Amino acid sequence: MRKRWFVTLGLISCAALACLDSPAPTSLSLRVQQPFHEVVKDSSFPVMASSNIPDASTDGSGATWVTEPAVVIHFNDAEHGFTLPPTTFAAVSYSDYRVITIDTSPMLKKLSFGETLEIVDSLQRQFQAKGWQLAHGAKWIDLSDSGKSTLRAVLREHGHWISIRVPKKYYMFFGLHCFERCDSRIGLDRYLIDISIGRDIELNEENTKTN
Repeated sequence: MRKRWFVTLGLISCAALACLDSPAPTSLSLRVQQPFHEVVKDSSFPVMASSNIPDASTDGSGATWVTEPAVVIHFNDAEHGFTLPPTTFAAVSYSDYRVITIDTSPMLKKLSFGETLEIVDSLQRQFQAKGWQLAHGAKWIDLSDSGKSTLRAVLREHGHWISIRVPKKYYMFFGLHCFERCDSRIGLDRYLIDISIGRDIELNEENTKTN
């Protein structure tokens, strides 16, 4: 009985430590061109405490930083929105009191090639379902068996990214890169996914011509 009690206590302690190591995710809800005060209101993540707050002295420029787990980013466009997996890193920049760029690696830690591609596949399907389109001759990341083999070889040399967009609204760089042990042939290589979102490039060009 005493042995069973110690085993039970040990399991409870391990579970408690796991909870401490894995805090409940908070949410950062935003989209490009959303006002800063709406990001604060719509998010459970402590935006004010984690930001260089836009104000008159900076002409409405500022930034929000995510540096600890776990934060779920909701891109809250009514038609083209999506939800990213929990992350430990994100950077949001503001101009004229509005979101202009969102950069993140939507994962809690670097992962194996196979684990990373599972997330890539899920995200790619989500973007496609929400009407994001390929831009500038890009092709969706090939996740067939042959495509994975080719991609892994490419990633040993450099990252791989594609450009996708919602015309006249948003532009995104989406891809991945090898972070460590890239030459490993026994599965020790580790990867990170990269996402960078801003205004559609063509929209920016139109505004430049108008001005």
